[in-house]
Amino acid sequence: MTEETNVVAIYPGHNVAEEAVSKLRDASFDVTRLSIIGKDYHTDETVVGYYTSGERMKYWGVRGALWGGIRGLLFGAGFSWFPASVRYW
Repeated sequence: MTEETNVVAIYPGHNVAEEAVSKLRDASFDVTRLSIIGKDYHTDETVVGYYTSGERMKYWGVRGALWGGIRGLLFGAGFSWFPASVRYW
């Protein structure tokens, strides 16, 4: 049975964290199992599994606009059409 362990490390800057990742890679650690969170970090670099908020907005924005438009057409037309001959009692 294998035991999994979680480790959290806090570094004062991007360069120091990058150096730590390089040392782990050199020690044959599987860096694809790392999760890195940063503050005020620019998304100019290519990292395995990096998913930015801009990419989420592009992906879900297109789909949300499509399905929102379709629902608006279907439900909007269905709920706003009232025949003139209908009287309310």
